[in-house]
Amino acid sequence: MIIAKSRTRFLMLMLSLILFIVISILTYRHQRFLHTLSQIDHSIARAVVPTWLENIMKPAYIFSHGLLAGLLIFVIAFFLWGFKFKIPATWILLTSLSGWLLINVLSLFFNLEVNGTKIVYPAHTTFFMTLLISYVLLIIIPEIQHNFLQFVCQTLLLLCWIGTFMMTLLAPNSNVASAIAGWFLAIAWLQFSENVYRIYAADLYRRKGFSNSWY
Repeated sequence: MIIAKSRTRFLMLMLSLILFIVISILTYRHQRFLHTLSQIDHSIARAVVPTWLENIMKPAYIFSHGLLAGLLIFVIAFFLWGFKFKIPATWILLTSLSGWLLINVLSLFFNLEVNGTKIVYPAHTTFFMTLLISYVLLIIIPEIQHNFLQFVCQTLLLLCWIGTFMMTLLAPNSNVASAIAGWFLAIAWLQFSENVYRIYAADLYRRKGFSNSWY
Protein backbone atom coordinates (compact mmCIF):
# COMPACT_ATOMS: atom_id res chain seq x y z
CA MET A 1 0.00 0.00 0.00
CA ILE A 2 1.33 3.43 -0.99
CA ILE A 3 0.48 5.01 2.34
CA ALA A 4 2.28 2.83 4.84
CA LYS A 5 1.03 1.86 8.25
CA SER A 6 2.30 4.22 10.93
CA ARG A 7 2.17 3.94 14.69
CA THR A 8 2.67 7.68 15.04
CA ARG A 9 -0.15 8.78 12.71
CA PHE A 10 -2.74 9.08 15.45
CA LEU A 11 -0.23 10.84 17.69
CA MET A 12 0.60 13.31 14.91
CA LEU A 13 -3.10 13.89 14.30
CA MET A 14 -3.82 14.65 17.94
CA LEU A 15 -0.67 16.73 18.45
CA SER A 16 -1.21 18.93 15.39
CA LEU A 17 -4.91 19.32 16.19
CA ILE A 18 -4.16 20.32 19.78
CA LEU A 19 -1.50 22.79 18.65
CA PHE A 20 -3.95 24.29 16.15
CA ILE A 21 -6.58 24.69 18.86
CA VAL A 22 -4.08 26.14 21.34
CA ILE A 23 -2.66 28.72 18.94
CA SER A 24 -6.20 29.67 17.88
CA ILE A 25 -7.30 30.19 21.48
CA LEU A 26 -4.17 32.16 22.35
CA THR A 27 -4.50 34.32 19.25
CA TYR A 28 -8.17 35.14 19.73
CA ARG A 29 -7.75 35.86 23.40
CA HIS A 30 -5.10 38.38 22.34
CA GLN A 31 -2.36 36.61 24.22
CA ARG A 32 0.36 39.22 24.56
CA PHE A 33 3.27 37.48 22.89
CA LEU A 34 1.46 36.15 19.81
CA HIS A 35 -0.50 39.33 19.34
CA THR A 36 2.67 41.41 19.54
CA LEU A 37 4.33 39.17 16.95
CA SER A 38 1.30 39.55 14.69
CA GLN A 39 1.36 43.33 14.96
CA ILE A 40 5.10 43.51 14.29
CA ASP A 41 4.83 41.12 11.36
CA HIS A 42 1.95 43.08 9.82
CA SER A 43 3.69 46.43 10.33
CA ILE A 44 6.87 45.17 8.65
CA ALA A 45 4.88 43.81 5.73
CA ARG A 46 3.11 47.13 5.22
CA ALA A 47 6.21 49.30 5.54
CA VAL A 48 9.19 47.27 4.32
CA VAL A 49 8.09 44.96 1.51
CA PRO A 50 9.33 46.45 -1.80
CA THR A 51 7.34 46.27 -5.01
CA TRP A 52 9.63 43.71 -6.65
CA LEU A 53 9.27 41.34 -3.70
CA GLU A 54 5.51 41.76 -3.71
CA ASN A 55 5.49 40.82 -7.40
CA ILE A 56 7.46 37.67 -6.61
CA MET A 57 4.92 36.81 -3.93
CA LYS A 58 1.92 37.05 -6.25
CA PRO A 59 1.92 33.31 -7.12
CA ALA A 60 1.68 32.56 -3.39
CA TYR A 61 -1.28 34.95 -3.12
CA ILE A 62 -3.13 32.76 -5.63
CA PHE A 63 -2.80 29.90 -3.14
CA SER A 64 -4.73 31.99 -0.63
CA HIS A 65 -7.84 31.60 -2.79
CA GLY A 66 -7.20 27.95 -3.62
CA LEU A 67 -7.20 28.61 -7.39
CA LEU A 68 -3.60 27.70 -8.16
CA ALA A 69 -3.64 24.90 -5.62
CA GLY A 70 -6.80 23.47 -7.18
CA LEU A 71 -5.25 23.60 -10.65
CA LEU A 72 -2.04 21.87 -9.56
CA ILE A 73 -3.96 19.24 -7.60
CA PHE A 74 -6.13 18.52 -10.64
CA VAL A 75 -3.04 18.15 -12.85
CA ILE A 76 -1.41 15.76 -10.37
CA ALA A 77 -4.59 13.70 -10.05
CA PHE A 78 -5.06 13.65 -13.84
CA PHE A 79 -1.61 12.21 -14.48
CA LEU A 80 -1.87 9.77 -11.60
CA TRP A 81 -5.15 8.48 -12.99
CA GLY A 82 -3.55 8.05 -16.41
CA PHE A 83 -0.68 6.04 -14.93
CA LYS A 84 -3.10 3.66 -13.17
CA PHE A 85 -2.90 5.35 -9.79
CA LYS A 86 -6.66 5.78 -9.79
CA ILE A 87 -7.21 5.22 -6.08
CA PRO A 88 -4.47 7.68 -5.01
CA ALA A 89 -5.81 10.20 -7.54
CA THR A 90 -9.31 9.86 -6.10
CA TRP A 91 -7.91 10.21 -2.59
CA ILE A 92 -6.05 13.39 -3.54
CA LEU A 93 -9.16 14.97 -5.03
CA LEU A 94 -11.41 14.05 -2.10
CA THR A 95 -8.83 15.15 0.47
CA SER A 96 -8.34 18.47 -1.29
CA LEU A 97 -12.03 19.21 -1.82
CA SER A 98 -12.94 18.36 1.76
CA GLY A 99 -9.90 20.30 2.99
CA TRP A 100 -10.96 23.32 0.93
CA LEU A 101 -14.41 23.13 2.49
CA LEU A 102 -12.95 22.73 5.98
CA ILE A 103 -10.59 25.69 5.85
CA ASN A 104 -13.18 27.98 4.28
CA VAL A 105 -15.72 27.12 6.97
CA LEU A 106 -13.13 27.78 9.67
CA SER A 107 -12.21 31.09 8.03
CA LEU A 108 -15.84 32.18 8.33
CA PHE A 109 -15.86 31.53 12.07
CA PHE A 110 -12.46 33.04 12.84
CA ASN A 111 -12.43 36.82 12.52
CA LEU A 112 -9.08 38.41 13.28
CA GLU A 113 -7.96 41.97 12.68
CA VAL A 114 -4.48 43.42 13.17
CA ASN A 115 -3.99 47.17 12.83
CA GLY A 116 -7.38 47.45 11.15
CA THR A 117 -6.67 44.82 8.47
CA LYS A 118 -8.67 41.58 8.31
CA ILE A 119 -6.43 38.52 8.56
CA VAL A 120 -7.26 35.25 6.80
CA TYR A 121 -7.17 32.63 9.54
CA PRO A 122 -5.99 29.91 9.10
CA ALA A 123 -3.73 30.91 6.20
CA HIS A 124 -4.82 29.13 3.03
CA THR A 125 -1.35 29.39 1.50
CA THR A 126 0.45 27.21 4.05
CA PHE A 127 -2.52 24.84 4.22
CA PHE A 128 -2.69 24.10 0.49
CA MET A 129 1.08 24.10 -0.03
CA THR A 130 1.46 21.54 2.77
CA LEU A 131 -1.18 19.35 1.12
CA LEU A 132 0.46 19.63 -2.30
CA ILE A 133 3.94 18.82 -1.10
CA SER A 134 2.65 15.91 0.97
CA TYR A 135 0.93 14.40 -2.08
CA VAL A 136 4.17 14.53 -4.03
CA LEU A 137 6.23 13.11 -1.17
CA LEU A 138 3.79 10.28 -0.51
CA ILE A 139 3.00 9.16 -4.05
CA ILE A 140 5.38 10.55 -6.66
CA ILE A 141 8.80 10.75 -4.98
CA PRO A 142 8.87 7.03 -3.99
CA GLU A 143 8.45 6.14 -7.69
CA ILE A 144 11.76 7.83 -8.56
CA GLN A 145 14.40 5.13 -8.77
CA HIS A 146 17.55 7.15 -8.09
CA ASN A 147 18.26 8.24 -4.53
CA PHE A 148 20.05 11.38 -5.66
CA LEU A 149 17.06 12.52 -7.72
CA GLN A 150 14.80 11.81 -4.77
CA PHE A 151 17.03 13.96 -2.58
CA VAL A 152 17.04 16.81 -5.12
CA CYS A 153 13.24 16.72 -5.44
CA GLN A 154 12.77 16.61 -1.68
CA THR A 155 15.13 19.57 -1.26
CA LEU A 156 13.28 21.59 -3.89
CA LEU A 157 9.95 20.81 -2.24
CA LEU A 158 11.32 21.89 1.13
CA LEU A 159 12.57 25.16 -0.36
CA CYS A 160 9.17 25.74 -1.99
CA TRP A 161 7.43 25.23 1.33
CA ILE A 162 9.83 27.55 3.18
CA GLY A 163 9.43 30.18 0.46
CA THR A 164 5.65 29.97 0.62
CA PHE A 165 5.72 30.21 4.41
CA MET A 166 7.91 33.31 4.30
CA MET A 167 5.74 34.89 1.62
CA THR A 168 2.68 34.20 3.75
CA LEU A 169 4.26 36.08 6.65
CA LEU A 170 4.77 39.10 4.40
CA ALA A 171 1.33 38.96 2.78
CA PRO A 172 -0.98 41.84 3.80
CA ASN A 173 -3.81 39.52 4.90
CA SER A 174 -1.71 36.98 6.84
CA ASN A 175 0.59 36.87 9.85
CA VAL A 176 2.73 34.43 11.77
CA ALA A 177 -0.19 33.01 13.77
CA SER A 178 -2.37 32.35 10.71
CA ALA A 179 0.56 30.82 8.80
CA ILE A 180 1.41 28.39 11.59
CA ALA A 181 -2.27 27.58 12.15
CA GLY A 182 -2.70 26.72 8.46
CA TRP A 183 0.29 24.40 8.66
CA PHE A 184 -0.96 22.59 11.78
CA LEU A 185 -4.43 22.23 10.30
CA ALA A 186 -3.02 20.73 7.09
CA ILE A 187 -0.97 18.19 9.03
CA ALA A 188 -3.99 17.16 11.09
CA TRP A 189 -6.18 16.85 8.01
CA LEU A 190 -3.55 14.79 6.18
CA GLN A 191 -3.16 12.37 9.08
CA PHE A 192 -6.92 11.88 9.23
CA SER A 193 -7.18 11.45 5.47
CA GLU A 194 -4.29 8.98 5.35
CA ASN A 195 -6.03 6.85 7.95
CA VAL A 196 -9.23 6.88 5.86
CA TYR A 197 -7.18 5.84 2.82
CA ARG A 198 -5.74 2.84 4.61
CA ILE A 199 -9.21 1.75 5.74
CA TYR A 200 -11.00 2.01 2.39
CA ALA A 201 -8.32 1.66 -0.34
CA ALA A 202 -8.42 -2.14 -0.45
CA ASP A 203 -12.22 -2.17 -0.60
CA LEU A 204 -12.21 0.44 -3.37
CA TYR A 205 -9.76 -1.71 -5.35
CA ARG A 206 -12.40 -4.43 -5.61
CA ARG A 207 -14.93 -2.06 -7.13
CA LYS A 208 -15.54 -1.59 -10.83
CA GLY A 209 -13.34 1.06 -12.37
CA PHE A 210 -10.55 0.73 -9.80
CA SER A 211 -9.57 -2.93 -10.15
CA ASN A 212 -6.45 -2.16 -12.21
CA SER A 213 -5.26 0.65 -9.96
CA TRP A 214 -2.12 0.75 -7.86
CA TYR A 215 -2.84 1.54 -4.26
